[in-house]
Order: sequence, then structure tokens, then C-alpha cells
Amino acid sequence: MNKRILLILVALLVLLGVGVLRAQVYKVHSHNDYAQKLPFWYAYSNGAASIESDIFLKDDVLYVTHSENEIIREHTLSKMYLDRLLSLHQSGELRELQLLIDVKSGAEKTLRKLVEVLKGYPALVESDKVKFVISGNRPTPEEYKNYPDFIWFDHQNLDELDAISLEKVALVSVSYKDYSGWNGYGRLTAPDMEKVQTAIEKAKKAGKPFRFWATPDTKTAWARLAKLGVDYINTDEPALAKQYLDNLDKNTFKKESPVPVYRPKYGYKANAAPKNVILMIGDGNGLAQIAAAMIANQGDLTVAGIKTIGLVKTASSDDLITDSAAGATAMATGFKTNNRAIGVDSNGKALTNLVDITSDYGFNTAIVTTDAIYGATPSSFYAHRVERDDTEGLVEDLKQSKLDFFISGGQNQERSIKTAFTTQSMESFDSFQQPTAIYLGENKVPSVQNGRKDAFPNAVKRALEVLSTNENPFFLMVEAAQIDNGGHSNSTSGIVEEMLYFDQAIAEALQFADAHGNTLVVITADHETSGFGIVGGNSSEGVVQGDFLTMDHTGILVPLFAYGPQSQNFGGVYENTEIFQKIMKAIRK
Repeated sequence: MNKRILLILVALLVLLGVGVLRAQVYKVHSHNDYAQKLPFWYAYSNGAASIESDIFLKDDVLYVTHSENEIIREHTLSKMYLDRLLSLHQSGELRELQLLIDVKSGAEKTLRKLVEVLKGYPALVESDKVKFVISGNRPTPEEYKNYPDFIWFDHQNLDELDAISLEKVALVSVSYKDYSGWNGYGRLTAPDMEKVQTAIEKAKKAGKPFRFWATPDTKTAWARLAKLGVDYINTDEPALAKQYLDNLDKNTFKKESPVPVYRPKYGYKANAAPKNVILMIGDGNGLAQIAAAMIANQGDLTVAGIKTIGLVKTASSDDLITDSAAGATAMATGFKTNNRAIGVDSNGKALTNLVDITSDYGFNTAIVTTDAIYGATPSSFYAHRVERDDTEGLVEDLKQSKLDFFISGGQNQERSIKTAFTTQSMESFDSFQQPTAIYLGENKVPSVQNGRKDAFPNAVKRALEVLSTNENPFFLMVEAAQIDNGGHSNSTSGIVEEMLYFDQAIAEALQFADAHGNTLVVITADHETSGFGIVGGNSSEGVVQGDFLTMDHTGILVPLFAYGPQSQNFGGVYENTEIFQKIMKAIRK
């Protein structure tokens, strides 16, 4: 039994080890680290794997400096680097680190003094945590072997790697400018790319880590060089580079196979009055989010087949940056309101919403959302509260609302809601003789990454099937709530996966509109989240790399797509309140 447990533990350790080996780790080299405001500590505390210190020997002292005329008496190698390393070692907090010592004075005398100084730190030279690597002025490769075991070398000639002993070579470094003039913006030219790749491959073939110095110091350069296989990314911004590279793979998404798209037929009569209205809101869904999903889907989306496009301003009445409550209220009621307010104006007065109005016109009304039914966006279409977190009040308003049914999360409030809405399962849902609730989650509906799969487009399809069994016109609000979550968590994959399922829900709406010819479909967002940008990728391979300005909402205009009768009136640039006005004008025609 003990032997079996031991074997299981060993197997687990092996698996864990394999996982660690497969994880992509990008190492940062703090170039000219002594020029930082907090030399050593800034780079070390921010995770730099390699730190560079220039040294110059003068009066038998090793000074940290680029040149003799820049010497500052207090700036010695011992004080600025070795003492600090020793303090970490003594406290048990020292991690693996490469100290690249760039020799600026004569190699032989300086190295002799360096060996003497390092021997005064036996705890460091005997440790397997710190590797002392000599760069700059160095002895000949034949002399590398004459130095103690704790001294390593940064070899700087790729053409010699087959001819010298590499036993004392810790890494290979060459000047980037010898291979390319690329400034770190845009992309490397094909000839430069070939030269850069050839240089990297030479070092890799020799089995040694590789570094370019004199590289462009931009996010684009860090990412490109890291992906090409450069082992140490040279930078004067170690904290920013480390943070960026740590998130590089997280911010890159690949869709293995594209999702089929639907091509709208455009068979409707543009000037007719629509019988039905479907308003679809992608929470936090800006143009970059849509573009990222399009790239991941190998260049195509269903929504991209819609010809009428507008741009919507999203500011709330009390801030340039809206939240979902104020943004959705503007669309639901035609009035701007304060952030956090649901279905009331900036003075707290209740506003009539599209569900109320269309119900009074004889429409059936429904909501499908991947949020809880008491989330800010769905609540704006039935509730009247000054605070979006007033869940008890929102549920009370829901019970008094004119909704015929909803499909959403929020089952944790079922006990309160069931006095007004009869709960059904999705499988049994085929009519709404009385107000009906269909729950897909306790709080929010599970995200795509947590296994939701195609429940959202299927819910939209079922809602439309059930609504079409009734002769009355209908108003359906559909919300893809969790694109916003991807933005808040700065997750490219979260954004793209949720947007792709939103696009499938859009396909269901457009197919319904084409089958019936009498349905206006309006697709937009309440706001953009995260200042998402696309900084790399490959559309033919379904790969997209994103970057983020913030973890919050932004004031960026959001796109609007319209299809069906009267959709031609939704083009242009306008306030989010105009969405309400345009829908009302369409159904009153």
C-alpha cells in the first residue's frame, strides 16, 4: 500500500514537472540596471531574471559605472549588488538570478579583482541561486577555463560557437543592430526576420541561452523577440516588460476551428413597419472585441454581414464613463441617468421602459441574458431603482413587471420570484400561458470557460420559437453579459469566446428575421470595457493577441448593427438614448 502511494506521488510529481516545463516563461534582462532609480531592488522585486551591472576598476575598487569619468564613490559593486544579494540569501528570500557583470576597464586586472571580491561572499559563490556572468571586456575564449567555477561568460560571437569550448559560456549575446534596423513598431521586414531568426538558431543549436542587446524597447518588440525564442528580453523597463510578457500567452487566443456564420438574406421590405423587435446588447462589447472575434474566427462573423452600422455615444448623465445600469437605462427608456441607477432619471423619478410600452401596445415581452435576471442590463427593462445592487427591490419590480418570460441566471432568487413567475425547464418550455421563468444558473449563467457551451444561442432560439407560437408581436431583449467579464479580467480568451457565442445568438435572430420578414434586429453594446486593443495575431490561423488600457469601462463609442424593416434609420453617430427613439419610431410607423 505504501509503495503504491509512493508511486502515485512520483507520478503526480512527474506530471507537475511536465506542466512546469511546458509552461511558457519569458525572462527579462534589466539592461544598465544601475541607471534605475532603485538599482537592483526595482528589477529584482519585479521579477527580472537577469540584472546588468557595468563595473570599472579604479584604485583597487570595483565601481558600478559606465565609464571612469562617471564614477560615484558610494556606488561600488559590493554596496549596490553583492550586499543586497547577500541580505536576500541570509533571509532565505533569494531566488534564481543571473548577475551580468559588464566589465568596462581592462579585463585581466578587473577580473582578478572581481574574483577576489566575490570570494569575500562565500554564501553567494557557493549558492546555486546566483550565476555571475562576465560580459563586456573579457579574456579570450581559450582563457575562460582559467577562472573559478563561479565565474561564467557571456560570449559575443556567433561564428565561434562551433570552434570553442562552451563549458564556461552561460549565454550568447550579440548586438541586435547588426541584424536589423527595425524600431520596435509595426513588423520586421522579411529579410530582417530571416537574419534575426538565423542568429537565434545558431545560439540554440549550441545549446546556450540567447540575448540581443541594443534592441528596441517596446511592447511589440518584447513580444516578437520572446516569441522568436530570445531567452533574455533586453529592456530598460523591467517591471513593465515582465508584467507584459507574463500576460502574453494569456492575452493570445487561438480558435482551433471556425464557427459557421449565417449570411443574412436581405429579403425584407425596408419601409414596412416591423411586427417584432429584437434588441441585442453585448455588455462591454466594443469594436475591438468584435474584430478580435472575427480574427479568431478566421476573418468572418455573422454580424459582419449586416450593412447598416451606427456608432453610439455612451456617457451617463453624471459621468463620461457609463456603467451598465445607466447605459441600459438610456436604451430602455430614452433618458440619460446617473451611474448605478436602474430605470429612473437623474432625480430618481421612475421612467417608462420598452417592456412597459410594447406590452401596452399588445406585444409579448421577454428577456434572455447570461446575467442574473436582476443584473443591471436586464433590470433596466423592467425596474425602477436608484441603486443597481438593490436586489430585493429589483426582484419586487420584476414581480410587478409586464414581462411574459425570461431565460437567465438568478435562480438564487427563485423563492421570491416564483410568486409571480412559474418556473419551467428549458426542455419543457414551449408556451407562456402565465409569466414564466427559465433559469440557467444560480447567479450569473456559467461562462463559456466554465462549461456553458451553446446554451446561450440555444436559449435565444427557444425564446424565438416560443414567441412565434403566439400571434401577438413581440419585443425581446437579449444580453450577452459576460463579454464584459472578459474585459474586466483583461482576458482575451474570455472576450473572444463570449463574443463568438454572442455571434451565434445573433445568427439565430437573423435567421428568424429572414424566415418571417417582419422583425427588426438591433445589435449594440451598453459600453466598451477595458480599452481592448488588437496588437497581433493571424486571421488565417485564428490567432489574436490583445492588450488592455484598463480593467474598467471606457468612453469609446460602441458600434450598432441593424437589420430588418426600418433598419436603415439606425446608421450614423448618435446618443444611446436615440436607440429607444428609433425603435419607437419604427414600431409606430
